[in-house]
Amino acid sequence: MTIKTVSFVGLAPDSLLEDAEIEIQSQLHHTDGELFLYRKPTFKGYNLLRPSAEVQGLLQCFASVGCVCSEYRLAYSLLPENIDKWPLKSEDLAFYYAFRAAEARINLEYDERVSDLFKAFEFSSEFTRYRYMVNDFIRQYAGSRNISADIIWHFNYLSEHDDKDQVFSENMSLDS
Repeated sequence: MTIKTVSFVGLAPDSLLEDAEIEIQSQLHHTDGELFLYRKPTFKGYNLLRPSAEVQGLLQCFASVGCVCSEYRLAYSLLPENIDKWPLKSEDLAFYYAFRAAEARINLEYDERVSDLFKAFEFSSEFTRYRYMVNDFIRQYAGSRNISADIIWHFNYLSEHDDKDQVFSENMSLDS
């Protein structure tokens, strides 16, 4: 799937984007320009889980520099089935950001600087919604879109540790 992403970073006020840039540069400076991870649920008084155009713009700003947490949050905010009233909705963009986050997470599995932070995030109550979202995407699109076996395995692993979720089986029909 090829998707043309649309920038909506401008939905966030300039002052918020300036603060975001300071946070990004600070973290990148400490990791030699390699990592940016913003896990907190708030930033400068904005609740990153509460629907607003400003928050979606901020999440895209953080996602644009590879923040896995922000990519999952942005994906969920864009999901049309999400009952929260986020201003922008797009299943294709939700899929794009969710799998970009999952791929980055898997690529950083053994990076000691963030592996424990990722594990804590993945087993948090917040992450449950993202796991359900990705598992639904896997169920819907594993046969028609190129979804990495590593991502499927990772989400199976996460789901096995939550008895409320169903594990995606490679033996299941990919068309169902």
